[in-house]
Amino acid sequence: MPRYRSHIALTVWPLGVLFVLELARLWPALRGGTSFAEASPASWFSLLTWTVLILGSLGAYARGWSIFGSEAAQSAGPYRSHGCCRLQKLAGGLAWALVVSQLVLHWVMTVRVGPVAISQYELLREFLSRPAVMVFYVLGLGALGLFLSQGIAASFRAWGLAQRPESSRWLEIASTLTSAVMLLMAINVLSHFVTGRAYWMGP
Repeated sequence: MPRYRSHIALTVWPLGVLFVLELARLWPALRGGTSFAEASPASWFSLLTWTVLILGSLGAYARGWSIFGSEAAQSAGPYRSHGCCRLQKLAGGLAWALVVSQLVLHWVMTVRVGPVAISQYELLREFLSRPAVMVFYVLGLGALGLFLSQGIAASFRAWGLAQRPESSRWLEIASTLTSAVMLLMAINVLSHFVTGRAYWMGP
């Protein structure tokens, strides 16, 4: 399994870190636009930094799959089967479509209203409340949750852990629960922007 560690490090971890950072940035919005503006001040510098981080992570993602490509025909690697490996590629592609779309949205909002966080908050509420956009975000978040669930389990396998069937089964359960919690937190934030209310931690 050691030869798969680079693949995991370049595909799973960067996307997971981006998800956590974006979730942390949007979470204060649950307390309203003022709290969001205070906790996430907008600026051209922060947008450029975020853009470089995303593009670098996307390049790492592509590199990670190219590393894995030469081995994929013979082995599913740290994934349970070839089917899971193909599903991971599909989920990763959909998840990255969401990430890139969110980045484009940040640029459009900043160009439109400038680096003003409270104005961007209002634009986000208007944009995300559209049914087609909401469906796209739910599908993207679902794909991201699946990608991280399989990726977390694959991370442990790549380091030689949970090789026995019993421990592997518990690893799958723990990975799924961890991913589900992160996904529910993201849906909670999306619910606030769509309906003005959140399931928990709202005003």
